[in-house]
Parts: sequence; C-alpha cells; structure tokens
Amino acid sequence: MKRILIVVDGSANDADSLSCARNMAALTGAQLTVAHALVSNQTLVGFGEFIFAAPESDRSNRNETQARAAFDSVCGDLPGARFLTYNASCDTITAALGHAHDLIMVERLSGEDGPEASNLNAALFNTGRLVFLVPPRATNGPIGRAAIAWNGSAQTARAIKSALPLLQMAQAVVLLTGSGAGQVAVEPLLEYLAAYDLSPSVQGYDSERLTARARGRALIAAASQAGADLLVMGAFGESQAGALAGLGRATRKVVTAALIPVLLQS
Repeated sequence: MKRILIVVDGSANDADSLSCARNMAALTGAQLTVAHALVSNQTLVGFGEFIFAAPESDRSNRNETQARAAFDSVCGDLPGARFLTYNASCDTITAALGHAHDLIMVERLSGEDGPEASNLNAALFNTGRLVFLVPPRATNGPIGRAAIAWNGSAQTARAIKSALPLLQMAQAVVLLTGSGAGQVAVEPLLEYLAAYDLSPSVQGYDSERLTARARGRALIAAASQAGADLLVMGAFGESQAGALAGLGRATRKVVTAALIPVLLQS
C-alpha cells in the first residue's frame, strides 16, 4: 500500500479525520495526499420537473484556510504528506484522483443522503479502490483485531484481497459468518489467508429472519463482541446521485452506524 487519499472541506472535524489518515500512512509507510475541495458541497434537489443544485448552507463557513490549518497541525511533519487544493467538490475530486491511490479515506456518514453520500458513492463506484470509513473519534494506533464479514460474495473477496496489507498488520483476524447467509464455505478462504500467513478464527452470529437493516446492526454487534477495531466487508449495490439508496440496506446501516473503522470495496 503506497498511496492514501483523503478529501477535506475545512470542517471542524477535519483534524480528527486527518489524525486517522496520518495514523494509516504511518502504519503502512504510504504517501498521504490531502485534497481540499474549494467548491462547496452541493446536493440535488427536485421539485416536480425541475432539478437544481442547492448549496449546503450549514457548510458555507468551511474554507481553505481552515483545511490548511488542520493539515499543518496534524500532518505538517509527516514525511511525504502533501496538501492540494482543487476548484471542485469533494465527490468530483474523489472520482478524479481515487484510482491513483490504493486507499481512499472518507468520514463515516451521518445520514443516507446529501454530499457525504455522494462522496462515498464516488469512492466506492468510481475508483475501483478500497475505501476506509473513518468513524467519529477514531482510535489511532496499531491494528489489534481485524474482523472480516464473510458471505462468499465477489465484493467481499475483492475487499479482502485489497485489505491484505492491513490484515497482515493486525495482531489477530476473525471471520464473522452470519447464520442467515446460508452455508457459506469458509475453508477455501482460510486456505487462501493461510498463504499470506494469516490464521483467522471463525465466529458465527445470528442473522436469520432479520430485516436487512437488522442484519447490518447484527454485524456491527458481532464485530464489537469479537473485540475488533477494524471491519472488512463488501459494499453491495450501485451509485445513486446524492443518496445511498443504491446500496443494500445492510450496507447502508453499517456505513452510517459503525463505531469502528470499516474497509469496503464494491
């Protein structure tokens, strides 16, 4: 893992997000690119036949000076870190630069629509890269236990492959398998991970007869019970402008409620 990207907009929580990004760059030895969006985040609003871009008024005070100050304070002494400014929105920058990085870091969403959703969609569906979801008040430091939400899907298999450099840094790895997913074989995956010197334990959790959102809550609870400080999973669905409606409901629950960092790939 050589290059990490995070896009900031001058908000009050930029410093926390950059602290997590710095931690990941230090753990992996990757170059950190911090891009600032000069264009205010916008969301699409529709009234009948008319659709227009409406500015997020509560974010109007975010500016380049605040973003640069956060970068200088948190990452100013980090070797290889750079601060770039673009006359574009966060999602536009993410889509344009994401493919040239190994890991894209975005803040955990506070809701299922708006500019935050657009930025996550851009990272997941326009770059082909692994996405690191930064929770509020993320705890920095080495990776203690990484959990993999295994369901036999291609999306999760891709996420695991991309996450191998981070999984290999973890002190322990656990496979989480939901009971509602049917008989998903774990032996081939265990053999694959063993080839990378990983020996995960396997932990099941109850997800039968649950709604999609409840399955998302059950996964979050299982990761917490396993003592995980990182969750790897696939992202299911497709991009939808300004909203997470294209994502599966379980995935939507995880990306808006997880209390630990989540690695996703579509």
